[in-house]
Amino acid sequence: MSRVHWYFSGERNESLLFIIIGLVTMVMSFYFWLFVNQKFYNGIGWPLLLVSIIQLTVGISIFLRSPYDERRVEGFLKNSHKSIRNLEIPRMEKVMKSFVIYRYVEMTLIVLGLILFLYTQKAGFWRGVSLGLIIQAGLMLIADQFAENRGKLYLEFLKNYLSQLPPSP
Repeated sequence: MSRVHWYFSGERNESLLFIIIGLVTMVMSFYFWLFVNQKFYNGIGWPLLLVSIIQLTVGISIFLRSPYDERRVEGFLKNSHKSIRNLEIPRMEKVMKSFVIYRYVEMTLIVLGLILFLYTQKAGFWRGVSLGLIIQAGLMLIADQFAENRGKLYLEFLKNYLSQLPPSP
C-alpha cells in the first residue's frame, strides 16, 4: 500500500467515523428533546445537534472528496513532481496549521464546558449544555489528533519523496 493510499484511506475511514458520530449524536439530541424532555437532557441536546451538523458536513465532504484527491496526488507522483511541491505540500501545510486552530478551539470549548458544569445547577439546562459541549469537543479533539498525526506522516512522506528525486534540469 502506498503512503498516499494509506493517508487518503485513513481520511475516508475517519470521515465515516465523523458521519456515524454525527448521526448518532443528532438522533440522541432529538431523542432527548422528544422523549426524555427534561431540562438537563434538553441542554445536552443542543451541543450534540450543533456539533453533529459540523461532523456530518465535514465527514460527508471529506468522504466524497478523498478518492478524487488520492487519484490527483497519485497522478502528481507519476507525472508532475512540481505539483507535489507547488500544490500538495502547500495544501497539507495549510491543513496542518488548521489543526492547531481546531485544537485550541476544542480545548477552549472543553474548558468552557467544565467551567459551566462547575457553576450551574445540578440537572439544569445549562449543566446539560456543558456536558454536551464537553462530550462533543472531546470527541472532536481526539479525532482531530488522529487526523493531525496521519497528516504529519503524509507531509513528511511528500517532502522526503521530493528530496530523493534527482535535481530538475
